Amino acid sequence: MLSRIFLALTLLISMSIDPARTQEITLTFSHFLGPKSFFQVDVAEPFAAELAAKTNGKVKVQIFSGADPQGKVTEQATNVKNGIVDIALGLRGAEGDKFPGSSVIELPFLVPDGLRGSRALWALYADGTLADEYKDYKVLALFVHNPGLIHTTGMRVVSLSDLKGLRLRSPNKTVSAALEHVGAVPVLLQVNDVMAAVKGGKIDGIVTNWGNPLQGFNDHMKTHTDTQFYTSAFFILMNRAKFDALPADVKAAIDSMSGDVWSAQFGPLWDKWDKPVREGASGPGHEVIVPDTGTMAQWRDGLRPVTENYLAELSKTFPNAKQAYEKLSATLRR
Repeated sequence: MLSRIFLALTLLISMSIDPARTQEITLTFSHFLGPKSFFQVDVAEPFAAELAAKTNGKVKVQIFSGADPQGKVTEQATNVKNGIVDIALGLRGAEGDKFPGSSVIELPFLVPDGLRGSRALWALYADGTLADEYKDYKVLALFVHNPGLIHTTGMRVVSLSDLKGLRLRSPNKTVSAALEHVGAVPVLLQVNDVMAAVKGGKIDGIVTNWGNPLQGFNDHMKTHTDTQFYTSAFFILMNRAKFDALPADVKAAIDSMSGDVWSAQFGPLWDKWDKPVREGASGPGHEVIVPDTGTMAQWRDGLRPVTENYLAELSKTFPNAKQAYEKLSATLRR
Protein backbone atom coordinates (compact mmCIF):
# COMPACT_ATOMS: atom_id res chain seq x y z
CA MET A 1 0.00 0.00 0.00
CA LEU A 2 2.77 2.42 0.98
CA SER A 3 4.64 1.60 -2.22
CA ARG A 4 1.62 2.55 -4.31
CA ILE A 5 1.27 5.87 -2.47
CA PHE A 6 4.97 6.52 -2.98
CA LEU A 7 4.71 5.83 -6.71
CA ALA A 8 1.68 8.10 -7.03
CA LEU A 9 3.45 10.95 -5.24
CA THR A 10 6.55 10.46 -7.38
CA LEU A 11 4.47 10.68 -10.57
CA LEU A 12 2.66 13.78 -9.32
CA ILE A 13 5.93 15.53 -8.46
CA SER A 14 7.50 14.62 -11.80
CA MET A 15 4.51 16.04 -13.67
CA SER A 16 4.61 19.25 -11.66
CA ILE A 17 8.22 19.90 -12.59
CA ASP A 18 7.98 18.73 -16.22
CA PRO A 19 9.74 21.54 -18.17
CA ALA A 20 7.43 21.04 -21.13
CA ARG A 21 4.48 21.86 -18.90
CA THR A 22 5.98 24.70 -16.88
CA GLN A 23 8.66 26.40 -18.98
CA GLU A 24 7.79 29.92 -20.07
CA ILE A 25 9.15 31.06 -23.43
CA THR A 26 10.24 34.64 -24.01
CA LEU A 27 10.69 35.93 -27.54
CA THR A 28 12.24 39.30 -28.34
CA PHE A 29 10.69 41.60 -30.96
CA SER A 30 12.36 44.79 -32.18
CA HIS A 31 11.32 47.64 -34.45
CA PHE A 32 12.93 50.97 -35.34
CA LEU A 33 10.30 53.51 -34.28
CA GLY A 34 9.63 54.95 -30.82
CA PRO A 35 8.07 53.20 -27.81
CA LYS A 36 4.76 55.01 -28.38
CA SER A 37 4.77 54.74 -32.18
CA PHE A 38 2.19 52.98 -34.33
CA PHE A 39 4.55 50.05 -34.89
CA GLN A 40 4.70 49.56 -31.14
CA VAL A 41 1.04 50.17 -30.29
CA ASP A 42 -0.66 48.66 -33.35
CA VAL A 43 1.79 45.92 -34.38
CA ALA A 44 4.24 44.67 -31.75
CA GLU A 45 1.97 44.88 -28.70
CA PRO A 46 -1.06 43.24 -30.37
CA PHE A 47 1.21 40.47 -31.69
CA ALA A 48 2.51 39.85 -28.18
CA ALA A 49 -0.99 39.79 -26.71
CA GLU A 50 -2.39 37.46 -29.37
CA LEU A 51 0.52 35.04 -29.13
CA ALA A 52 0.18 34.91 -25.36
CA ALA A 53 -3.54 34.19 -25.72
CA LYS A 54 -3.01 31.48 -28.35
CA THR A 55 -0.42 29.71 -26.17
CA ASN A 56 -2.32 30.08 -22.88
CA GLY A 57 0.35 32.37 -21.51
CA LYS A 58 3.27 30.08 -22.36
CA VAL A 59 4.89 32.66 -24.65
CA LYS A 60 5.72 36.21 -23.70
CA VAL A 61 7.18 38.79 -26.05
CA GLN A 62 9.71 41.37 -24.94
CA ILE A 63 9.59 44.42 -27.22
CA PHE A 64 12.51 46.66 -28.12
CA SER A 65 11.85 49.97 -29.90
CA GLY A 66 14.02 52.44 -31.74
CA ALA A 67 14.93 53.89 -28.35
CA ASP A 68 16.80 50.69 -27.50
CA PRO A 69 20.18 49.50 -28.84
CA GLN A 70 18.36 46.69 -30.68
CA GLY A 71 16.20 49.18 -32.58
CA LYS A 72 18.62 50.68 -35.11
CA VAL A 73 16.79 51.01 -38.43
CA THR A 74 19.79 49.80 -40.43
CA GLU A 75 20.28 46.60 -38.39
CA GLN A 76 16.91 44.91 -37.99
CA ALA A 77 17.46 42.01 -40.41
CA THR A 78 21.09 41.62 -39.31
CA ASN A 79 20.05 41.43 -35.67
CA VAL A 80 17.59 38.66 -36.45
CA LYS A 81 20.10 36.66 -38.48
CA ASN A 82 22.73 36.98 -35.74
CA GLY A 83 20.31 36.04 -32.96
CA ILE A 84 20.48 39.40 -31.20
CA VAL A 85 16.67 39.50 -31.38
CA ASP A 86 14.23 36.77 -32.32
CA ILE A 87 11.83 38.85 -34.43
CA ALA A 88 12.23 42.25 -36.08
CA LEU A 89 10.17 44.67 -38.13
CA GLY A 90 12.38 46.53 -40.56
CA LEU A 91 12.44 48.83 -43.58
CA ARG A 92 13.91 47.20 -46.67
CA GLY A 93 15.46 50.40 -47.99
CA ALA A 94 17.41 50.93 -44.77
CA GLU A 95 19.11 47.54 -45.02
CA GLY A 96 21.63 48.40 -47.73
CA ASP A 97 21.69 45.81 -50.49
CA LYS A 98 19.60 43.23 -48.67
CA PHE A 99 16.43 41.89 -50.30
CA PRO A 100 16.97 43.41 -53.76
CA GLY A 101 14.10 41.48 -55.33
CA SER A 102 11.65 43.09 -52.94
CA SER A 103 12.72 46.53 -54.17
CA VAL A 104 10.83 45.92 -57.41
CA ILE A 105 7.54 46.76 -55.72
CA GLU A 106 8.89 50.24 -54.93
CA LEU A 107 9.12 51.26 -58.58
CA PRO A 108 7.00 54.18 -59.86
CA PHE A 109 3.23 53.86 -60.14
CA LEU A 110 3.09 50.13 -59.46
CA VAL A 111 1.19 49.96 -56.15
CA PRO A 112 -2.33 51.46 -55.95
CA ASP A 113 -2.76 51.05 -52.18
CA GLY A 114 -1.17 49.44 -49.15
CA LEU A 115 -3.54 46.49 -48.92
CA ARG A 116 -3.17 45.32 -52.51
CA GLY A 117 0.54 46.05 -52.51
CA SER A 118 1.14 44.08 -49.31
CA ARG A 119 -0.82 41.11 -50.59
CA ALA A 120 1.08 41.20 -53.88
CA LEU A 121 4.48 41.37 -52.18
CA TRP A 122 3.62 38.43 -49.92
CA ALA A 123 2.37 36.45 -52.93
CA LEU A 124 5.70 37.08 -54.68
CA TYR A 125 7.46 35.50 -51.70
CA ALA A 126 4.95 32.68 -51.36
CA ASP A 127 5.30 31.59 -54.99
CA GLY A 128 9.08 31.30 -54.59
CA THR A 129 10.16 34.36 -56.59
CA LEU A 130 11.73 35.98 -53.52
CA ALA A 131 12.50 32.79 -51.62
CA ASP A 132 16.27 32.91 -52.06
CA GLU A 133 16.79 36.37 -50.58
CA TYR A 134 14.92 35.40 -47.41
CA LYS A 135 16.38 31.88 -47.10
CA ASP A 136 18.14 32.68 -43.81
CA TYR A 137 14.92 33.76 -42.09
CA LYS A 138 11.47 32.66 -41.08
CA VAL A 139 9.39 35.28 -42.87
CA LEU A 140 6.35 36.36 -40.86
CA ALA A 141 5.09 39.24 -43.02
CA LEU A 142 6.00 41.46 -45.97
CA PHE A 143 4.13 44.69 -46.55
CA VAL A 144 4.16 48.16 -48.10
CA HIS A 145 2.64 51.51 -47.22
CA ASN A 146 0.03 53.43 -49.19
CA PRO A 147 1.60 55.26 -52.15
CA GLY A 148 3.87 58.11 -51.16
CA LEU A 149 4.07 61.65 -52.45
CA ILE A 150 6.20 64.77 -52.47
CA HIS A 151 6.12 67.24 -49.60
CA THR A 152 8.07 70.51 -49.57
CA THR A 153 8.58 73.44 -47.26
CA GLY A 154 6.71 75.63 -49.73
CA MET A 155 7.91 75.02 -53.28
CA ARG A 156 5.04 74.06 -55.58
CA VAL A 157 5.58 70.87 -57.54
CA VAL A 158 3.06 70.18 -60.28
CA SER A 159 5.04 68.82 -63.23
CA LEU A 160 8.18 66.69 -63.28
CA SER A 161 10.23 69.69 -64.36
CA ASP A 162 9.39 71.42 -61.07
CA LEU A 163 11.52 68.84 -59.26
CA LYS A 164 14.73 69.97 -60.94
CA GLY A 165 17.30 71.11 -58.39
CA LEU A 166 15.15 70.35 -55.33
CA ARG A 167 16.95 68.59 -52.48
CA LEU A 168 14.54 65.89 -51.40
CA ARG A 169 14.85 63.23 -48.76
CA SER A 170 14.60 59.85 -50.44
CA PRO A 171 13.55 56.72 -48.50
CA ASN A 172 15.43 54.23 -50.67
CA LYS A 173 17.64 53.77 -53.74
CA THR A 174 14.62 53.01 -55.91
CA VAL A 175 13.13 56.46 -55.29
CA SER A 176 16.56 58.04 -55.57
CA ALA A 177 16.85 56.69 -59.11
CA ALA A 178 13.55 58.38 -60.03
CA LEU A 179 14.56 61.71 -58.49
CA GLU A 180 17.95 61.72 -60.17
CA HIS A 181 16.33 60.97 -63.52
CA VAL A 182 14.31 64.20 -63.40
CA GLY A 183 17.10 66.40 -62.06
CA ALA A 184 16.23 66.48 -58.38
CA VAL A 185 18.91 65.92 -55.73
CA PRO A 186 18.03 62.84 -53.64
CA VAL A 187 19.32 62.80 -50.08
CA LEU A 188 19.10 59.30 -48.63
CA LEU A 189 18.27 59.71 -44.94
CA GLN A 190 17.11 57.26 -42.31
CA VAL A 191 13.85 58.09 -40.58
CA ASN A 192 15.43 59.44 -37.39
CA ASP A 193 17.60 61.91 -39.32
CA VAL A 194 14.96 63.48 -41.55
CA MET A 195 13.50 66.28 -39.43
CA ALA A 196 16.92 67.46 -38.28
CA ALA A 197 17.86 67.89 -41.94
CA VAL A 198 14.65 69.84 -42.57
CA LYS A 199 15.22 72.15 -39.60
CA GLY A 200 18.84 72.64 -40.60
CA GLY A 201 17.88 73.70 -44.12
CA LYS A 202 19.75 70.76 -45.66
CA ILE A 203 16.76 69.56 -47.68
CA ASP A 204 13.83 71.29 -49.39
CA GLY A 205 11.33 68.52 -48.90
CA ILE A 206 10.56 64.92 -48.14
CA VAL A 207 9.39 62.04 -50.31
CA THR A 208 7.23 59.98 -47.97
CA ASN A 209 3.73 58.70 -47.37
CA TRP A 210 1.06 60.42 -45.27
CA GLY A 211 1.33 57.86 -42.49
CA ASN A 212 4.83 58.75 -41.41
CA PRO A 213 6.26 58.96 -37.88
CA LEU A 214 8.13 62.25 -38.37
CA GLN A 215 7.59 64.57 -35.41
CA GLY A 216 6.56 68.10 -36.42
CA PHE A 217 6.08 67.02 -40.04
CA ASN A 218 3.13 69.32 -40.77
CA ASP A 219 4.83 72.21 -39.00
CA HIS A 220 7.50 72.26 -41.70
CA MET A 221 6.03 70.56 -44.78
CA LYS A 222 3.49 72.98 -46.25
CA THR A 223 3.03 71.93 -49.89
CA HIS A 224 2.03 68.38 -50.74
CA THR A 225 1.93 67.03 -54.30
CA ASP A 226 -0.33 63.99 -54.37
CA THR A 227 1.38 62.03 -57.13
CA GLN A 228 1.18 58.67 -55.30
CA PHE A 229 4.16 57.47 -57.30
CA TYR A 230 6.05 55.01 -55.09
CA THR A 231 5.94 52.80 -52.01
CA SER A 232 8.42 51.31 -49.54
CA ALA A 233 8.74 47.65 -48.61
CA PHE A 234 8.89 46.40 -45.03
CA PHE A 235 9.49 43.00 -43.46
CA ILE A 236 8.84 41.11 -40.25
CA LEU A 237 11.43 38.37 -39.92
CA MET A 238 12.21 35.71 -37.31
CA ASN A 239 15.43 33.90 -36.57
CA ARG A 240 14.98 30.55 -38.32
CA ALA A 241 16.83 28.46 -35.73
CA LYS A 242 14.80 30.03 -32.92
CA PHE A 243 11.55 29.24 -34.70
CA ASP A 244 12.59 25.68 -35.49
CA ALA A 245 13.45 25.06 -31.82
CA LEU A 246 10.01 26.11 -30.54
CA PRO A 247 7.42 23.54 -29.43
CA ALA A 248 5.05 22.45 -32.17
CA ASP A 249 2.05 24.22 -30.65
CA VAL A 250 3.92 27.54 -30.45
CA LYS A 251 5.10 27.23 -34.06
CA ALA A 252 1.53 26.51 -35.12
CA ALA A 253 0.31 29.59 -33.23
CA ILE A 254 2.87 31.83 -34.93
CA ASP A 255 2.08 30.36 -38.35
CA SER A 256 -1.63 31.01 -37.81
CA MET A 257 -0.90 34.70 -37.17
CA SER A 258 1.62 35.32 -39.94
CA GLY A 259 2.03 35.10 -43.69
CA ASP A 260 -0.72 36.50 -45.87
CA VAL A 261 -2.93 37.00 -42.80
CA TRP A 262 -0.54 39.40 -41.11
CA SER A 263 0.64 41.06 -44.32
CA ALA A 264 -2.94 41.98 -45.29
CA GLN A 265 -3.55 43.64 -41.93
CA PHE A 266 -1.24 46.47 -42.90
CA GLY A 267 -3.68 47.77 -45.53
CA PRO A 268 -6.24 49.08 -43.02
CA LEU A 269 -3.48 49.95 -40.57
CA TRP A 270 -1.82 52.33 -43.05
CA ASP A 271 -5.24 53.88 -43.75
CA LYS A 272 -5.52 54.52 -40.03
CA TRP A 273 -1.98 55.87 -39.72
CA ASP A 274 -2.39 58.14 -42.78
CA LYS A 275 -5.45 59.89 -41.43
CA PRO A 276 -4.08 62.29 -38.77
CA VAL A 277 -1.22 63.54 -40.95
CA ARG A 278 -3.47 63.94 -43.97
CA GLU A 279 -6.05 65.83 -41.92
CA GLY A 280 -3.31 68.07 -40.53
CA ALA A 281 -2.33 69.01 -44.07
CA SER A 282 -5.82 70.35 -44.72
CA GLY A 283 -5.32 73.14 -42.20
CA PRO A 284 -4.31 76.78 -42.74
CA GLY A 285 -0.98 77.33 -44.46
CA HIS A 286 -1.05 74.05 -46.35
CA GLU A 287 -1.69 73.28 -50.01
CA VAL A 288 -2.41 69.82 -51.36
CA ILE A 289 -1.79 69.73 -55.11
CA VAL A 290 -3.55 67.01 -57.10
CA PRO A 291 -2.21 67.07 -60.68
CA ASP A 292 -4.82 66.56 -63.40
CA THR A 293 -5.05 63.44 -65.54
CA GLY A 294 -2.96 64.87 -68.36
CA THR A 295 -0.20 65.97 -66.02
CA MET A 296 -0.15 62.58 -64.30
CA ALA A 297 0.17 60.91 -67.70
CA GLN A 298 3.30 63.00 -68.22
CA TRP A 299 4.64 61.86 -64.84
CA ARG A 300 4.07 58.23 -65.78
CA ASP A 301 5.70 58.63 -69.20
CA GLY A 302 8.58 60.59 -67.74
CA LEU A 303 9.39 58.00 -65.08
CA ARG A 304 8.92 54.93 -67.30
CA PRO A 305 12.63 54.85 -68.24
CA VAL A 306 13.46 54.70 -64.53
CA THR A 307 11.64 51.39 -64.23
CA GLU A 308 13.24 50.00 -67.39
CA ASN A 309 16.76 51.03 -66.37
CA TYR A 310 16.33 49.87 -62.78
CA LEU A 311 15.12 46.41 -63.83
CA ALA A 312 17.94 46.04 -66.33
CA GLU A 313 20.54 46.86 -63.67
CA LEU A 314 18.85 44.76 -61.00
CA SER A 315 18.79 41.75 -63.32
CA LYS A 316 22.57 41.51 -62.97
CA THR A 317 22.22 40.44 -59.32
CA PHE A 318 18.58 39.34 -59.27
CA PRO A 319 17.94 37.53 -62.57
CA ASN A 320 14.17 37.33 -61.98
CA ALA A 321 13.78 41.12 -61.74
CA LYS A 322 11.70 41.58 -64.90
CA GLN A 323 9.64 38.46 -64.18
CA ALA A 324 8.93 39.75 -60.66
CA TYR A 325 7.86 43.13 -62.02
CA GLU A 326 5.56 41.52 -64.58
CA LYS A 327 3.97 39.34 -61.90
CA LEU A 328 3.37 42.34 -59.67
CA SER A 329 1.97 44.38 -62.57
CA ALA A 330 -0.42 41.62 -63.53
CA THR A 331 -1.56 41.12 -59.94
CA LEU A 332 -2.04 44.79 -59.19
CA ARG A 333 -3.92 45.55 -62.41
CA ARG A 334 -6.69 43.04 -61.57
